[in-house]
Amino acid sequence: MMRLAISAVSLSVATMIVTIATVKGFQNGIKDKIVKVHGNYIIDHAANMEGADPLVVGPQFLPNFIKTGKANTAELASMGIERAAISASKAGIIKGEEDIDGVVAKGMNYDDFSYCMRGFLLRELDSTELHLEPWVFISKSMSSRLQLDTGDRATFVFFVEDSSGRGRPRAARPLIAGIFETGIEQIDNQVVYADLSLVQKYLKPKAGFTEIELWESKDSPINLAAISMQTAAGELRISDSKQFHRQIYDWLAILNTNVWVILTLMALVALIAMSTILLILMVEKTSFIGIAQAMGSRIGSLQRIFLWQSAYIVGLGILIGDVLAILLCVTQQQTHFLTLNQDVYFVQYVMVDINPWAIAIVNVGVLIASVLAALIPVQWIKRMTPSRAIRFQ
Repeated sequence: MMRLAISAVSLSVATMIVTIATVKGFQNGIKDKIVKVHGNYIIDHAANMEGADPLVVGPQFLPNFIKTGKANTAELASMGIERAAISASKAGIIKGEEDIDGVVAKGMNYDDFSYCMRGFLLRELDSTELHLEPWVFISKSMSSRLQLDTGDRATFVFFVEDSSGRGRPRAARPLIAGIFETGIEQIDNQVVYADLSLVQKYLKPKAGFTEIELWESKDSPINLAAISMQTAAGELRISDSKQFHRQIYDWLAILNTNVWVILTLMALVALIAMSTILLILMVEKTSFIGIAQAMGSRIGSLQRIFLWQSAYIVGLGILIGDVLAILLCVTQQQTHFLTLNQDVYFVQYVMVDINPWAIAIVNVGVLIASVLAALIPVQWIKRMTPSRAIRFQ
C-alpha cells in the first residue's frame, strides 16, 4: 500500500513540475523569438491602427539617438539600448513563376536585418553581392509556394499615389538574397525583408520610415523616459513587444489556465490517494490502535503516528517525483527528442524552463495539502474503543 501511495504522489508531483516547465518554456521560447525578430520595444506612428497599413513617419521625426546611433553607441548604451533599427514597411504583390501573392515588404539596412534574423536564415548569398543591387529575403514557405529560390529575381509591384491621389503600380525586380524560416506564421506567410532604400522609393515621403525597433541591453533595462523625451509628442508612440503583438501574447496567456487545470487535477489525485491509503493503513492497524489505547496511549499520540507516516510517504513521493521531472526536462533540453509541428506551435521542439522556485512551490504545496488532507482519515481513531479495536479482524 505504501508503495502505491508513494507512486501516486511521485507521479503527480512529476506531472505538475513537467507541466509548468514545458508551458513556461513554450511561452518564453515564443516570446524570445518575437523579441529577437521585432525588438523589445517598437516606435511607430501614434495614429496607427491594428490591422491597417502602417502610417509613414517623416525623417524629420527621427529621434536623435537614431540619427547618431551608429556613431554614438555610448548614447544608446546609456538608455539601455543594445540595437536600434529603422524599418519601412509597404504592402505589395510578389510574382513567382506562376502564382502571385500579397506581401508586406519590410525594408531594413542589411546590418540590422542580419542582427535580428541571423538565427532564422536557411541559406543566403555572399554579403558582398548585396551591396551592388537591391535585395530581398523571402520565407521558406513563400519560396516553395512561388517556386523562387536564392539567386532568382522576384517581381514586386507596389502601388504609389500620383499627384491626383490615385494608386499607380510600380514594379521592381530585386535579387533574392536568401531564404528564412521563423516558424511564426504571420511573418513567414506575409512578410519579406528587403533593402531599406528599395522600399523607401515607394513611400511618401521617400525617406520616411514606419517603425523603429529597439533591443534591450543585457546589462540594463531600457530607459523609456529618456527615449520619450526624444520622440515627437502626438506623432510617435512607444509600444512594448506585448502591446505590439497582443494576439500572440493573449494566446500564450490562455495556456496558464491549462496549467492550473492540470495542477488541480494532479493535486486531487495525490490527495485522494493519500487519504484513501492512509485510511486503509489505519484499518489494517486497528488491533494495534486498540492495544495502544488499552495501555494508556492518548488518541492524539496515535494520530501523530499516522500523520508522520503520511508525511514520510508524501516526502519520499515528492523526492522521487522531483528526480523524475528534472531528469525528463534535462533530457529534453539536451536531446530535443520531443518534437513539434513548427507550423502550428511556432517552435520545432518542446521547450522546457526548469524554475527552482516553481519546483519548491509545488513541493511545499503538495506536502502541506497532503498532511492537511490526512487529518480527515485520522479522525476515525476517535471513534474506536479499545474493546472493539482489539476484537477487530
